[in-house]
Amino acid sequence: MKIGFAVHFFDFRNDVRKVIQLVNQQHEVVLFVRKADEEIIRQHAGNAEIRIVDEHKNSFINKIWDNLFRFFGKLPKSRQNFYLMEYFKISLSEKENVQQKAYSRLNLSMKLPRFLSYDTYLKNIRYKRNTQIDDIDQFICFTDISDSYFFSRLIQENKKVKVYVYSWDHPCKHVKYSEQVRYLVWHEGLKQDLIDLQNIKPAKIHISGSSQFAYVYEFLQQPPAPSPYDFNYIYFGCAIGIPALTVKEIQVIEQISRWLQEIQSPLKLVVRPYPVLTNWSYYENLKQLPNVVLDDQFRSKNLSVGEEQIYEKYNKITHAEAFIHLGTTMGLEACFIDTPSVILDFPEFSGGGILSLSNFVHQFQNDKYLMSMNAPNIVHSAEEFKEFVQKLQTNKQELLVYNKQVVKQIKLKSFGEFAQDLVAG
Repeated sequence: MKIGFAVHFFDFRNDVRKVIQLVNQQHEVVLFVRKADEEIIRQHAGNAEIRIVDEHKNSFINKIWDNLFRFFGKLPKSRQNFYLMEYFKISLSEKENVQQKAYSRLNLSMKLPRFLSYDTYLKNIRYKRNTQIDDIDQFICFTDISDSYFFSRLIQENKKVKVYVYSWDHPCKHVKYSEQVRYLVWHEGLKQDLIDLQNIKPAKIHISGSSQFAYVYEFLQQPPAPSPYDFNYIYFGCAIGIPALTVKEIQVIEQISRWLQEIQSPLKLVVRPYPVLTNWSYYENLKQLPNVVLDDQFRSKNLSVGEEQIYEKYNKITHAEAFIHLGTTMGLEACFIDTPSVILDFPEFSGGGILSLSNFVHQFQNDKYLMSMNAPNIVHSAEEFKEFVQKLQTNKQELLVYNKQVVKQIKLKSFGEFAQDLVAG
């Protein structure tokens, strides 16, 4: 079978590269890429064929439809997630004037009626038909759809198209969901999210498992490795890429450091920076705190994290007394590894309007999958944090009940098993 993968973030998504390599051993793989991504993708493509997507037609009618969808395109019911994601993408720009214009457009768009469906947009834009696709048996895309013109052509020409929903927060923060294609998701919960948030019909959704968690599966098959540190520690995984909120997240870390000192805990706080945050200098002052260690050796030149570093991350979680966060996939990963996973939700997070720590912590996926149960792992105050640290010494098993509850509906799969399900699903 000849399978076309429409790929982006190829350097950053190690798991996607590994899955495609496995598929390429059984089938013929063609990578469909945007011209802007060609150079970086060629560095990781192996022997897979690469075709440049050339479907965007720069016409007056397309500009109209592009702007109509930008300002009036339907949002998921979890609007807050969409806003935070768009704000984060804008913050990646290095030009302040570009940022300010984009923020203004985003804020304006949030006040407008959002009635235009993605399918209506796809039906009305005009593409070039410049990309060879006739020899492909099926196409597999990944959220978020990177080229709507190419996607429109695949749908309008009745190609077999599947979309893998790459992450647990994608149903609640992205807008490019067509009702005309098949979706592959991690588990039943995400299937229901697509139904509730994006109005996708249940028959269009297949449960395939998670490519990201295949690394957890492989790690758990390996023999135990020694601790990377010669001291006991709590591991804090930073989750925020928006600079204005990163500063607030760092203030939380500083507060935890003080609380540990107040109770004279021998535990250190190992802090892992957020990989996708462009500027890590925000974290530098943490190095001055006596009980904080900055885990900042894993970064490479292009924001990606290597496979060896992924396993090192899991080993650090394994040997930690607990893993603390404000809402990150690492919080899920810690639950598989049987290290108590803790999410913080302090009352003071609520200041700042829509761009607040509270809204970040209370994103849809966190509320549903990490905070919907009563557990000491959801910490609301200094007193609860100190009680939690005490429980680490006296009743750690009680804290692991939460872990099992969080991951009970997620089945871990090997890369090989996931690759088979991706093609067959």
